[in-house]
This record gives sequence, structure tokens and C-alpha cells, in this order.
Amino acid sequence: MPSNKKVVKVGDAPDRDNPDRDKGKEAPLATLKDTFSFGADSKRRTPCLVIGLLCAAITGCIYPVMAFFFAKVFETLGADTASVDFMANIRTMAWTFMILGAVALVVMTIQNGCLEIASNDMTASLKKTWFNALLRQDMAYFDINEVSGTATIISSNSMRYKKGVGRKLGEGVQFTLTMLGGFIYAFWASWKTSLVVLGVLPFMAAAGAFVMKVTQNQTARSNENYAEAGSVAYTVVSAIKTVLSLNACRTMIKKYNAAIDNAYRVAADYMPIVGCANGTMMGSFILSYVLLTLFGSYLLYDAVRKTGCDPSGTLTNAGTLTNTTCDPSAMDVFGALMGMTFGAVGIPQISTALEALQGARQACHPAIEAMNRKVDNEVDDEGNDPEKASVEKEDERRGSVVLPKYVIDSSSSSGKRPSATKGDIEFNNVTFSYPTRSEAVVLNRMCLKIKAGKTVALVGPR
Repeated sequence: MPSNKKVVKVGDAPDRDNPDRDKGKEAPLATLKDTFSFGADSKRRTPCLVIGLLCAAITGCIYPVMAFFFAKVFETLGADTASVDFMANIRTMAWTFMILGAVALVVMTIQNGCLEIASNDMTASLKKTWFNALLRQDMAYFDINEVSGTATIISSNSMRYKKGVGRKLGEGVQFTLTMLGGFIYAFWASWKTSLVVLGVLPFMAAAGAFVMKVTQNQTARSNENYAEAGSVAYTVVSAIKTVLSLNACRTMIKKYNAAIDNAYRVAADYMPIVGCANGTMMGSFILSYVLLTLFGSYLLYDAVRKTGCDPSGTLTNAGTLTNTTCDPSAMDVFGALMGMTFGAVGIPQISTALEALQGARQACHPAIEAMNRKVDNEVDDEGNDPEKASVEKEDERRGSVVLPKYVIDSSSSSGKRPSATKGDIEFNNVTFSYPTRSEAVVLNRMCLKIKAGKTVALVGPR
């Protein structure tokens, strides 16, 4: 290899004969800045993102408000039916829920519409930029990265990218505020009751993080293996005449089926782990509901037994309470239950949104790597090699194929462009081998001089 090569580690292709090699392997992630850098030339992207996320925040605040009114219904329905205000209060609660529903409908429609527009623009920019970056790569890049596999993952990764920076991003903001608002309201309603649930929250968070980790690794491995199957299909279709002339249809079918079976095995092996993680998460939710209900009921029972208070807060005589309301009251306990329920329901949704964002960062990472491979891209402002730094962090789990320094950019408009050239072509002690087959020397200290105007044919050995 030339002495001025640039060391860049690149990922190994999936091992079809040894799928266990890919277990525990994580795909590299693009930075958040790079992930959201696409579509910057679109005038709609930034306004739609801002409006969509703002609407997501409003939607997230609606659920804690609904928890308060749900608890209020408990008090309203428990009031004296003979009271003149009973039906008026019922109508007020009905109108309140109708208004909340209408607001949620409008805001969520704007939220999803704006985020879909922004994600479509960003995804279209990702595809165009990625494709243009691939077209200017040299042959060494495609010797390491399989052409047909790259063509396959452009489509699949674009779908994952769109999911992570679009609707799921809004849902992440929405359910984060729902979780915070629900927990805040629950502690305001009855801090004693809500405090019990905090003992279960670490289990909820651990289960959610475990689900995200397992699903992330599963997605990365499946993507690699299905890219291999897509590579086989692309090769066969593009060279169908050669395949038919060699009577190699059965061989290629077996090769394609082997790639599909390997992808299926990799995905199926993780299903029990994913199921166990999801079951653990739901079990922690149910446990929190049980603890909340039992402890809240105990607080009400203990207050009634000791003071004879009114747990409902609705016993009145001519509009005046005839008994002291318990502290906490049934409304407070029910409000704490609803607040913690809404907050707990938001946790797995946040986990799913984070998983989708991680998937988007994985999906655009190959595009970022291709885009960052530029001529004279030696060091950044801090003296670091951006291309080398972005890849060598993965040394422990990635391959060690050496990619030569990128010196010719076919798409560049800079430099001199003579209208005509004339001169001799001379090779002086040239040694060359392909990056993926460094042990097989193609040219070994070759010396050759071709005079101007001469035609020379290079023929291999017999």
C-alpha cells in the first residue's frame, strides 16, 4: 500500500456462517448535530420542527390536566344527588372534557402534520446528500463497502431516519411532559401515596433502558443481515444474463435463502429477551398500581378510624359540609393514582421515542461517514482528524481494514483543468493491493514508461 495512506477503520460485513459474532455488537451513532443537519436548505424544516415540538409540549400538558379533572369527577359523582348543583356540576365536567378533547385534537393534528413535513424534507435531503457522497468516492471505498448492500440500506435507513426525527420525536417531547406533569400533580394531590411509587420507578427505568438497548442492537444486526440479502438480489438481477448462462439460479437462490435465514435467526434469538424485558416493564407498572391503591386505601381507612372524617368530602347540609374532609381525601388518593398512572404510561413511550432517535442516529451514520470523507480533510479547528476520530472510537467492535487517503474528488470544481494534455506516463516502483486483500499484491514495485501517443495493453499471466 502507498506510504501516505490514511488509517480509517470500517465495519465488517455480517458473518453469515457465524452469526454469533455479531451478538453484542453496537452500531456507531452520528452526533445529534449531524443527525439534524439534513434539510437545512428547506425553508419549511425549522418552522415546522419548532411548531410541531411546541404543539407536542402542549399535548403533553393536557394529560396531567385531565388527571385533575378525572379526580374531580370522583368528588362530583359522589355528591348528594338531591342537591340543586348536582346536574349543573355534571354538565360542567362534561363540557370540560369536550373542550379538552377538542384542544387535543387540534393540537395533535398540527403536531403530527408539522413533524411529518419536517421529517420528509430532512429524509429527502439525507437521500440526495448520501447518494451524491457515494458517487464521488474512489474504488477503495467500494472495495471495502459492498455497492449493492449500500444501495439497499439507503432505502431502509431512510425510513428509520424519518421515524426517529419525525413523529416519534414529537411523542418523546409529549410524553416527557406528561410524565413530569403527572408526577408533579400526583405529589401535589397526596405526597404520601405518591412517594410509595418512587420505590418502583428504578425498576421501571431499568426495564425501559434494557428494552431500548436490546431493540437497538437487534435492529443494527438485522439491518446488516438484510443488507447482505439485498446485495445478493441486486447482484443477481443486475447480472441475470450471466446467472442464466452459467445455470447458477439454484446456487443464487440458496445463497439468498441463507442470508434471509441468518437474518431471521438473529432476530428470533432476541425475541425471548425482548419479551422478558417488556414483561418486566409492564409488571413494574402493575406493581406500582397495586402499591398505590393499597396504601391509599390504608390512609383513608386510618383517617376515618381515628377522626371519623368524611373521605369523599361531599357530605353537606344546605350546602355546608357536615363533617371534616379527610386528609388525604378520596379525591386526593384517586388524583395521585391517575397522576402516577399517566406519568408511568409515558415512561415506555419515552423509551420508544429514544429508541427511534437512536435508530435515526444509526441510520444516518453511514451517510455522515461518506460525506465527511473529503480531500485535504486533515484536521479540524482543534487539531483532530474528524474522519479518523469519528471511526476509531469503534475500534473494539469494528474491523481493521485500512482505507487509503482520499485524494481525488471527482465532483470538485476546484483545481486546474487544462484543455489538453500531452506527455509520457511513467510508473516508478509502484506497489498496490486492494484494502480488503492487502496480502494479495496486485502491483509489486512495477516500473513502466509509456511514450506519448502510444497504446499499451497490460495482460495478466497465463
